[in-house]
Amino acid sequence: DERFAHFEAIGLREAQQAVFVLVAGGLGERLGFSGIKLALPSTVVTGWTFLEFYCRFMLALQSQSPDAAAGAPPLIPLVIMTSDDTHPKTQELLEANGFFGLKREQVHVLKQEKVACLIDSEARLSRDPKDPGRIETKPHGHGDVHALLHGS
Repeated sequence: DERFAHFEAIGLREAQQAVFVLVAGGLGERLGFSGIKLALPSTVVTGWTFLEFYCRFMLALQSQSPDAAAGAPPLIPLVIMTSDDTHPKTQELLEANGFFGLKREQVHVLKQEKVACLIDSEARLSRDPKDPGRIETKPHGHGDVHALLHGS
């Protein structure tokens, strides 16, 4: 209907000013997958990884933008927040697949730092199970994305 078309046009125009962010600091072990979550197949029909599916969506969005009709599709930035566990594999996945059609300069891979783990509501620090003399650390999590974006 006309209202849908109207708001879709607004969305396509506004998307050119957006930044897409993927929080990808975790592994797929809880899902029975030995790799990074971004490499998980998103559908059995195509076999595309989750990251490929996401990049294809961005490419489709860029191709439908008002500037694309004029021959100058926008490069909507993609920021991928990784951790020590996922950073190298994420970069390898992107490079091995030609950034899934996105331009290298529009993809930004930012690694979050680790923070001390707390074990209870009393804010007691968790000890590293491999070395009880050390404090256990883990990636900061989703809440770190704003600080990473601001600092990059």
